Amino acid sequence: MKKLLLCLAALLLLALPALADEAKDITADCAITVSGAGADLPKLTDGDYATYWSSSHRGYIEIASAGEKICGLYVSWARFITDWTVEALVDGEWQTVCARVEENDYYNQYIPLTEGYDAVRLVCQAPDFDHVLNVSEVRVLGAGELPAWVQTWKTFEGKADIVLLVTDPGDEYLFFGGLIPACVAEGRELMLCVVVNTDAVYKCQLLDGLWRCGLTNYPYIAYFKPNMASTRNQQYEIWSEIQFVRHVTRIVRMYKPDVLVTHATDGEGIDGGHKVCADAAIRALSSAMDSQYDVGYGYALWGNWQLKKLYLHLYGDDPTVLDYDQPLDFYGGKTAREVAQEAYALQGFQRKRFPELTGEGVLDGSAFGLYFSSVGEDEAKNSLFEHLD
Repeated sequence: MKKLLLCLAALLLLALPALADEAKDITADCAITVSGAGADLPKLTDGDYATYWSSSHRGYIEIASAGEKICGLYVSWARFITDWTVEALVDGEWQTVCARVEENDYYNQYIPLTEGYDAVRLVCQAPDFDHVLNVSEVRVLGAGELPAWVQTWKTFEGKADIVLLVTDPGDEYLFFGGLIPACVAEGRELMLCVVVNTDAVYKCQLLDGLWRCGLTNYPYIAYFKPNMASTRNQQYEIWSEIQFVRHVTRIVRMYKPDVLVTHATDGEGIDGGHKVCADAAIRALSSAMDSQYDVGYGYALWGNWQLKKLYLHLYGDDPTVLDYDQPLDFYGGKTAREVAQEAYALQGFQRKRFPELTGEGVLDGSAFGLYFSSVGEDEAKNSLFEHLD
């Protein structure tokens, strides 16, 4: 009987598919050439988002491998993203094997080439001479399971559990501490919405931080320029009060969160951008339920939505306080605070002013006041989802 069991166990093991090896980064083993601006070629692999290569109209980056097949490209875009195709050398001819899908424009983007090729090229297909390829980094992957550092984003569609509305990249940790890693570890569907449309460097760093937290929903990045005022009224003059409130209302309607979290009403005493986020979120409680508000765009596309809870950072005298110091299995025993600190270390935009997460004063990212609730007041005051689960 014992021998029979051993034989059966051996047969079962043989029947299991072999674990796939991790795909190798074969960039260093490839010959990379460009159609123009050859002096900038080293910038494609220098690990610096601030340096980049720009193509000419219909210009390209050509990559050839003498060893492993090329099964994927990991590209970090600079400046703006324009139309592109990937061509592969098949039977001596260049054939288009994939192309840009504008709805999936990710500043850190993985382009799968599952067939595997000896030579490929990334070609600019911009409709005019003013929009060319701007690439800060290119890494080449061989066959196998993708390593953890490769960011494979998804464009979220559907209903979110929680939306975090922040002004600038880095705010998501600076003023909200370990909120993102805590929600990810709990399996919450979270959407980060960033108001300021910063340059490509900060967008790539933003993505690095979110990926470190395990968030795979690509963030929503609005179009407001990074010119901050000190008061709410001054900020509304710069950004247009009508446009800003409408935009936040659309975010609420589009993602239909149960919980919306944003900045303090006094802007943490720092800038007007935070103040208008709080003000617009409060106004969205009614505007997102008004069928006559933003009729032709927001209401027509997504209908109305009633938030169940709205939390403001540091609001009130008896806030809900989250515990970011419990070890989390999702992060191998690390705490939400530790993961947030690692993610913040990858940022550049806010670290100019605030090099570290102190968790003190206005930088206390664990205390949130319940401004509105349709499900009753918080009692335990240790979760943003009290009375919702």
